[in-house]
Amino acid sequence: MHPSRARLDSWTLPHLVPVPENRFALAAIQRVANCLAAQSSACPLNPLVLHGPPGAGKTHLVHALVDEACRKTPGLSVIVLSAGDFKEVDAGRLPDGLAGEADVDLLVVEDLQHLPARAAETFIQLLDHRLVHGLPMILTTAVSPRCLVLLPARLTSRLAGGLVVGLDAFSTSSRLAILQAKAQRRQLAVRPEVLTWLADHLPGNGRQLGSALDRLDLLARFRPAPLELTAVVEHFREQAEAARPSIARIAERVGNCFQVDPRQMLTTSRERRTLLPRQVTMYLARELTALSLEEIGAYFGGRDHSTVLHACRKVAAALPQDAALSASIRELRAACGFAQDSLVENPLTNGRLPVGDG
Repeated sequence: MHPSRARLDSWTLPHLVPVPENRFALAAIQRVANCLAAQSSACPLNPLVLHGPPGAGKTHLVHALVDEACRKTPGLSVIVLSAGDFKEVDAGRLPDGLAGEADVDLLVVEDLQHLPARAAETFIQLLDHRLVHGLPMILTTAVSPRCLVLLPARLTSRLAGGLVVGLDAFSTSSRLAILQAKAQRRQLAVRPEVLTWLADHLPGNGRQLGSALDRLDLLARFRPAPLELTAVVEHFREQAEAARPSIARIAERVGNCFQVDPRQMLTTSRERRTLLPRQVTMYLARELTALSLEEIGAYFGGRDHSTVLHACRKVAAALPQDAALSASIRELRAACGFAQDSLVENPLTNGRLPVGDG
């Protein structure tokens, strides 16, 4: 059975650009493909959970795996579903696309963060069935399993029992490598400094970088060759400005991670489920924006600068001792589009700030 979503010709292993942010995930999907080709009775990487912000390459990796597995093993049965396909599932029943096919050779379920809580038990039974029979299952999610707090611990613990691989936001050097590879594949003649500027100023994901090259290609058709950097800077100025994180976007990302309405962070509540996300948002706003302590406090209902400073220092002090919080902060940075090499040390919070933001 072919995947329920069409595989794009470019979503293959040869089209994946190996960079530090995807090397572990790339090795994992190659190993799963090899297990399927060898018809191994059990895949050691089961389930394989790929998590990362939108555009980090999860879907590309999944479809590259499907393509590679089907190429190596003709006749392989594969089903690709979305967690949203479980929305109408009654207890004990499988989605229509999977009914009668629980023993499919390879099952992929994307966007697990959208799995309805009432379908969790059915999903657990499906996962257990496939684990017992050594049938590989690949799952993708925008956040790590530990952040899926609306799903039962029985499910998240099973996910953690497999191989969990995180995909970070691309660093500047990785964005440049991706742009160079995509430009070469398209035979797009462009000055090196143009690609360097795009990598520096468009801290986006793979899809956004591909879209930038589409725009660059179109711009080149209406400009005399070679395309000058000044023209590119002017053409992409608005997009570069829009890519910079705002405190509202950071609050939204933090709210999604901690499963709390961002508006609750603006209240005076000091409950931990509200207090910690508020402090994390303040910390990241101080890292990723040029806002002053006073401006950040004003966003949170007029809190003074000392409250923001206390929050930043509290989070910074907790990071070395709290592995879960540290991982969440790293994921949130990635979700906001910034990798570690985009940041410089901030002596105020012992954190990091975007280059150029004093």
